Amino acid sequence: MAILDQNVHPQISELNEYSKVKITCPVCKVKKELKFPKSVINEARQLTTISLPKDLLCDHHFQAFVDKNFIVRGYQKVDFEFETKKSVEYKADVKFLNKNDNELFENIIFEGNFVEFNPVRKNNRDSHPLPNNTEKVLGKRSRKDIYNEFWEFIDDRNINFKEFIEKDKRRLKLKLGIV
Repeated sequence: MAILDQNVHPQISELNEYSKVKITCPVCKVKKELKFPKSVINEARQLTTISLPKDLLCDHHFQAFVDKNFIVRGYQKVDFEFETKKSVEYKADVKFLNKNDNELFENIIFEGNFVEFNPVRKNNRDSHPLPNNTEKVLGKRSRKDIYNEFWEFIDDRNINFKEFIEKDKRRLKLKLGIV
């Protein structure tokens, strides 16, 4: 695995240079050309191991071995993968509408180490005045508008937004770690 040495200071231009590598899934044979930073591959002694997570290329998680000439020399299937729970980041301006803490605790389910918030009834939205900026949204919004506003919070496997998820370059940049 290529780990950049802390004493090595790559040039800024190296960090912005990418090379395209043709990747083929060893399970389902789906092909795609992905960009990889040249600096990572150049720092490796021989082969660079690149982990390709599930849903980046296809439904399989596998590893590709890339040489100094940016040629794939082999693949390795992943037999077992720990699934990480994605944490949801909340913005600082989020406000809770429930003024009564008892109502909040009545809707929490505790079973062993499992905790879930499951409100049985919905609050009457008329009792809470809407801020002025949300009142301007009248009528139905398109799925594309909803996706563009909430894309960070929509799961990669959501079938309702699948067509937008597959085409979204922001998600690919996040998966590749490109800011």
